[in-house]
Amino acid sequence: MAKTLLSSRPSPHPPVPGATVTTTPGAGTCIISSEIGTSDRQAVLDLFTRSSPDTRRDRFHGALSVFPQRYLEEILSGRQLAVAARDTCHEDSREKVFGLASAAPIGPGIAEFAVWVEDACQGRGVGSLLVRAILRLLAEHGIRTAIGIMEPGNLAIRRLVSRIAPGAATRSEDGMIVVSIPLKDLAGQADARS
Repeated sequence: MAKTLLSSRPSPHPPVPGATVTTTPGAGTCIISSEIGTSDRQAVLDLFTRSSPDTRRDRFHGALSVFPQRYLEEILSGRQLAVAARDTCHEDSREKVFGLASAAPIGPGIAEFAVWVEDACQGRGVGSLLVRAILRLLAEHGIRTAIGIMEPGNLAIRRLVSRIAPGAATRSEDGMIVVSIPLKDLAGQADARS
């Protein structure tokens, strides 16, 4: 069972500290980082449904036709830290989750993170903003190192990580690319804001 990163869940959808706003073509201005809670169950399931088999494989490292129930429960309950990209401009899609970043501790001071953006919003900066938000939150929670596991053929996420964390260490392990990102600089930024 994953360790808990957050002891309580704020509601409804408060922006993550230092939340970023972006403009995506055709989508208006959208807040990128608000926390996930139990009321987001259907929005997260809908994100899965809208995602192509390739996007699901890149995120879950396998061809899934059903959302992994354990992962869903962990992000909704706060056992895993999770932030969402949401539309804040359009009334008809106000609670729509079109991207998600999550992280779970895997050892003392180390957490594994992942990011997932629905196909229609890929290539618009949403993934970069979500990765920055989850790394910032990990640093604020005292995590020293973030680990990401990527499919070797997922060039978009590899480029994204190299832009955000150019000094990150990478290695190949069991046919996957593993990136290790030190969060000490982000922890200093979090301390300065406190």
